[in-house]
Amino acid sequence: MKRMTRLGVALGGGGARGLAHLGVLIELLDAGIHPEFVAGTSMGAIVGAAYAVGQDLPKLLRVLEHLELSELFGVGEPFEAMLGRTAVESLRGRLRRRAWHDEHSPRLGRMAQFLKLITKGMWFEDLEIPFVAVAADYVTGEEVRVNEGPVYHGVAASAALPGLVNPVRWRKRYLVDGGLVNNLPVDVVEGMGARTVLAVDVRAPLGPLPATLVGATLRFLEIATREVERVRVERARERLGNRLLVIHPDVDEIGVLDFDRLEEAVAAGRECARSTLARL
Repeated sequence: MKRMTRLGVALGGGGARGLAHLGVLIELLDAGIHPEFVAGTSMGAIVGAAYAVGQDLPKLLRVLEHLELSELFGVGEPFEAMLGRTAVESLRGRLRRRAWHDEHSPRLGRMAQFLKLITKGMWFEDLEIPFVAVAADYVTGEEVRVNEGPVYHGVAASAALPGLVNPVRWRKRYLVDGGLVNNLPVDVVEGMGARTVLAVDVRAPLGPLPATLVGATLRFLEIATREVERVRVERARERLGNRLLVIHPDVDEIGVLDFDRLEEAVAAGRECARSTLARL
């Protein structure tokens, strides 16, 4: 692929696997390639925001290596167990006649504080690099492209995984993880003005049959969102042709909540991007 200007990156969701985006961006920057547009979903929004606000990514990586990310995000137990705990807490709230979505969420509070730090307290309107965080309206099911107001607020909404983090209020809407509606936002970054799009897909294969009913429910949702993503990417490829490049860092063995495997994810992102440079 001939190197072109107006490069946009679409950074997909995938929990801890999305830390590979940090490696991808560092490798691009080391090669003198500076994306001009960024759209991200969930963890892709977190990493994309750090780039868009002008963070020194290698320095940020060194900081993250000294943090207990699992503790920071409040995800110290298996995903299915956390969902079960959340369901019990929600039921207790109902018995107290409180709406679950309006209850205080310590996990959301910690995440918001962290995001405010890494986005330097900046607003979308202040960014020199256009950036969009993709979220979902939890009432209407619509895709919401957040590009106004505090960056950390939009990113928190994009990464608010239902069952783990309460919805984020934005413009009188309840927003949750954008992976429900657009996990790999190729069309978003294209619509921002990108002529060439590098999409970083960090989803892992589905794996064996789920062992629990909770797992089976999650599998149903995963299949549905994957099909939506496939159709969106195919349509984008019809428009962009060889100006769309989708890459897949080797993060299949990293779990959604395996934040202690930061170095592995970043290394996988760097290696994948390095093998792609000649095609940009």
